[in-house]
Amino acid sequence: MPKGLQDYSAKESVSPYIKAVVATTSDMDACRAVHMKGSSAEVTLTVNGADVAFYLLQGHIYPICATKASANTVVFLY
Repeated sequence: MPKGLQDYSAKESVSPYIKAVVATTSDMDACRAVHMKGSSAEVTLTVNGADVAFYLLQGHIYPICATKASANTVVFLY
């Protein structure tokens, strides 16, 4: 079973990101944050099993634990 946001230890949650994966529309492991590598846009992320629309700005990192994204311009950080 993939890790959820509450499954990270305090040491893991404050450490630098060690892995980056381009998001897909298929279920993925829950990430610690998302990064918008493409142009700023509204993207639907799956958070705790619910689809939520976010307007993400290019080049920013957001502390959102997601498992899916509607665009491949989003990078999941672990």
